[in-house]
Parts: sequence; structure tokens; C-alpha cells
Amino acid sequence: MMGVDGDLLTAAPDVALPLACEITIDAPSTLPEFVATTEAAVDTITEEIGGRVAGTSRTDTSLWILSFLPSDEYAGRLTQVPLPARASVSVAPSNDPEWTLFERVRPVDMEEQSMRDLGVMAKLHAAGDTGGVRTIEHVVSGLAADRAAAFVSAAGSIGFQSGPAEAGRMILRHDADPSDITAESWTLRLISERHGAVYEGWESDVARPSERRRSWWRR
Repeated sequence: MMGVDGDLLTAAPDVALPLACEITIDAPSTLPEFVATTEAAVDTITEEIGGRVAGTSRTDTSLWILSFLPSDEYAGRLTQVPLPARASVSVAPSNDPEWTLFERVRPVDMEEQSMRDLGVMAKLHAAGDTGGVRTIEHVVSGLAADRAAAFVSAAGSIGFQSGPAEAGRMILRHDADPSDITAESWTLRLISERHGAVYEGWESDVARPSERRRSWWRR
């Protein structure tokens, strides 16, 4: 089972973090009740030394964590994480400024788009979003003028309203719930690629709770 920091799908590689650090924990079980304390310690130490946990991979008996660090100066601290009974840890730092190891955890195809969508939804939630259907704006770039009409037609056939293209960049709108958007974002991404354009993602306004109007009654 794989896990990845969704924000890194667009931010990687981070030039300030050129050192890849592979942390492998071998244990009788990698269920959360056995390794949660170890994972939390890896997260804490990585953050304290200015790094970032990029992703994880686990089997029944092995947990692999990939972190990227500014240098190997404090990488040894990761060997001191608390471990469950009969478990062991190994730490393997390596110079990887291009983040080639990140490809081992990077999701592909529709799974990747889902991770990107979850990243946007997390930011909406952090801003106090209450959910629900609203207007979503999708951005497509690199659209050639001679392919714009065909692209607009294809996108319109599945419900997207297209604005004018400016310098090869176009905004498309439709009404949807951000919590259930991946089918549409993935389809629009495929349409964009088929027409030689790049799907950059989507955004929406934050949905706020409506204020209740007070009613005053007099008898």
C-alpha cells in the first residue's frame, strides 16, 4: 500500500531538499497500532531537521518511508526512532537532487488526479469550507488557436462552459461538489492532452455557512 504527500505532486523536486533518505522498518506487523508511534517520530524528526516526508510504502511486515532532507548532517537521528517489539530500522541517505526516488511513490493516471483534487479539497476545508455544489473553475494552458474550437466542443459535450482563450490559456466552469470531482477533472485532463493542451487544475470559492436570521416575536 502506497501513500504520498499530495502537495508534492506539483512541488517536486524541491531544490532545497536534495538528500533522499530511505527509512525501512521491519516489524512483525505494520498495522497502525504497532507502528503509529514510529511513524509519528519519523514525521517529527524530519520536520525538526528541515525535511519533508514525501511518501510511504508498506507490506504486512515492512514499512518504507521516503524523506527528503537539506543534508545528511542529522540523518542519523532517524535511526533513534522508537520501535515496536522485535522490529528493526535501517536508514539509507543518498544524494538525489532530481528526486528520482519520488517516482517510486508518485501515483499515476486517475489516482494521481485524485491526489491533486484531495490537495485542493484539503485547502478548502482548512479555510472553513462547508462543502456542497458550487461553480468550479478549471484552468487549461498551452492550447493552440487552431485547436481551440475542437477543444471547446469536446469539453462542452460533458457540461463545461468555456471562456475565451487568452495567450493559450482558458478557464472552463461547471457546477460540482469538490468532494466528488475527480471523474470530471480526470476527463477534462484527458481531453486537454488529446488537444495538445495542459490541464493545470481547478479552484473554487470557499463555501461558508449561511447566517441564520434572527426572528423576534412579541406577545
